[in-house]
Amino acid sequence: MTLATMLFTLLLRVHVAAGFVGLAAFWVPVFARKGGRTHVRAGRVYAWCAYVVTLSAVILAVGRIGSHLGEGIGVAERPDLYGFPLFLGYLGVTTFAAVRQALRAVATRRTPETLRTTFHEVLAWASIAGSVTVIAFALGLWSSVSPILLGLSPIGFLTGSRMLRLMRNPGLERMGWFYSHMASMLTGGIAFHTAFAVVGAPRLWEYDVAGPFALLPWLLPTAIGVPAIVIWTRRYRRKFNRAARRASPG
Repeated sequence: MTLATMLFTLLLRVHVAAGFVGLAAFWVPVFARKGGRTHVRAGRVYAWCAYVVTLSAVILAVGRIGSHLGEGIGVAERPDLYGFPLFLGYLGVTTFAAVRQALRAVATRRTPETLRTTFHEVLAWASIAGSVTVIAFALGLWSSVSPILLGLSPIGFLTGSRMLRLMRNPGLERMGWFYSHMASMLTGGIAFHTAFAVVGAPRLWEYDVAGPFALLPWLLPTAIGVPAIVIWTRRYRRKFNRAARRASPG
């Protein structure tokens, strides 16, 4: 075994371990009292696991693409082989951006004008660029991976545009930081559950999904997660608006 292979295997194990811990930690803040000690501590564990998972995903994706190129396999020849690492890298960038946005939205809630930094804005555009890249790849080099790339491509657009909107209009909406924090954390959760449904669960329970249901593990977390973000945002918006009306004089 070469040194490169050993490092790749080690990084993969770290990636998987952080993914499992992060997946478990994700659900604690969902049910814990918002802003409480348990919520905050579990959220931090989830966020740091997300950072490890996303950065390792990008490195693993680049390594996989480099491996295919080194073997002399062309992109046009086997787009399906390149589609998965491209998806992995795209999901890594988008998830990193979402979780980073979630933490920054809370940290800058009292000074929302400080949310906008060069790094944060580049991260938002990188998320959008990821969507553009996977769409171009899916349509330009159609393969069995193309429906997956197209189905998950909106996540990058939604994440990046949400980040830019809050940065450019700080304090525009009352409790806007909370809605952004919640939506961004849930977006990261979609990525975690997608990876688990596609890679982790089949290996853990030794099953295989084939035929017309093969796309289900890829798309189901998004199909559930995106409506959940919309529903929860509306729920909390009504709650905060009612509280504001009760607190206002007259």
